[in-house]
Amino acid sequence: MAELLTSRRRLLLGTAGVVLSAGVQMNLRAGFAAEPRPDLAALAEDAAIWGLPLVQTGRYLKLAQTQGYSFNRFYLHQGLATPAMKLIGPNIDTIYGFAWLDLSQGPLVLDVPDAADRYYSIQFTDAYENSFAYVGRRATGTKAGRFVIAESTWQGSIPPGAKRIDAPTSLLFVLTRTLVKSAADLPAAQALQAGYLLGTLQGYPASRKAPIALGNVPNNLPILDFSHSGAGYFTELDALVKLYPPRGQEAEAFARFAPLGLGQGFAQHPPLPADKVELALANAVKRIKSANIAENNDGWRVNYHISSFIADPVARAAGNSFGPGAHIAEEALYFNTAADANGNPLTGARHYTLTFPKGQLPPAHAFWSLILYGSDFLLVDNPINRYTINDRTPGLVYEPDGSLCILIQHDAPQGQVNWLPAPTGGFRLILRTYQPDESLRSGKYRVPKLIAV
Repeated sequence: MAELLTSRRRLLLGTAGVVLSAGVQMNLRAGFAAEPRPDLAALAEDAAIWGLPLVQTGRYLKLAQTQGYSFNRFYLHQGLATPAMKLIGPNIDTIYGFAWLDLSQGPLVLDVPDAADRYYSIQFTDAYENSFAYVGRRATGTKAGRFVIAESTWQGSIPPGAKRIDAPTSLLFVLTRTLVKSAADLPAAQALQAGYLLGTLQGYPASRKAPIALGNVPNNLPILDFSHSGAGYFTELDALVKLYPPRGQEAEAFARFAPLGLGQGFAQHPPLPADKVELALANAVKRIKSANIAENNDGWRVNYHISSFIADPVARAAGNSFGPGAHIAEEALYFNTAADANGNPLTGARHYTLTFPKGQLPPAHAFWSLILYGSDFLLVDNPINRYTINDRTPGLVYEPDGSLCILIQHDAPQGQVNWLPAPTGGFRLILRTYQPDESLRSGKYRVPKLIAV
């Protein structure tokens, strides 16, 4: 499951970014009809959309199990992404970790060390891929802390000083991100993430287990395509609903599918012929792929609407279709583009400038980072080994008026150090903003236009 945290979040850029930049189109308010449709085929289509995150979680879990990953333990990557790794849309600001949690046998305890104000986040997603909780700089601060993760139905006492995190399902997927400030800072970031300890509440603290360090080169996890899953998709969904029953808002959304018998024997007694079930899934996939969950911000595409629970099932399925782990808007916003301010595709045959006026750098309380990718979403090798310009890039030169002008082009500029090298062909840019302030989240702050020189 090592792959889940790189090529995913990255393409997780995905829900907040890469998915959006792919040019898909749909109305954000579009979802299911206000009233349940009596047509079982139409209802099956809606159920397929609602259930995609759950089926996806089930498949990723099976893959993790075949790869030998255990429950209730962190697995941590030790290095930042490079072009040689051939990862899709990687973040190159943080090192990643992940864990699969099983709360069916009781709560778990998470201990985190003092991060000394360094950005880190531990993101909890339930079986339906809702990012329901965070531990980290924004959510809980950077002091040492102790957290008890328990199913929301669990009743019991927790250790003094611990904080409880209620989980909607017994199965959770967790992603960690730890900021690396510079190459020299990598060992300190590695040491911090090594202090993320998990253990069962029963037997704590002796039950705690240290994370397992992985290599620097994670594998790519293939993006799941459900187009040809046919009736088997609903068989998976039927079984998973029984294993991880929907609760709260999820249960309310699920209730309208009662006529289909999901979770109550759909696989044994399908309410529709196989051909109609297959067509319902095919139609559902088309709706998801045509969904536009982004807004255009002066040529930059961004999704302002990722939250801990996305009520619109089409938007949620589209946002998670590249995998779990897209941050909620309060944690991070991604602005991405593959075109200049006039709508022309970006190419290394031209020169571009991105100018932030004095005092108008991205208002992110943690950090911001502008990363260049090829048209295939891979990092681009270049002679100065620079893949990003961010708030930690050393030696940036400001203009006499205090503005910061970034040059984006293939050939090296004369006397300008703010150079982000581009390939000879097409490319795209993603501006990541972590802990964006209100002006970013509301759209009041506008990312400057990308100008072709």
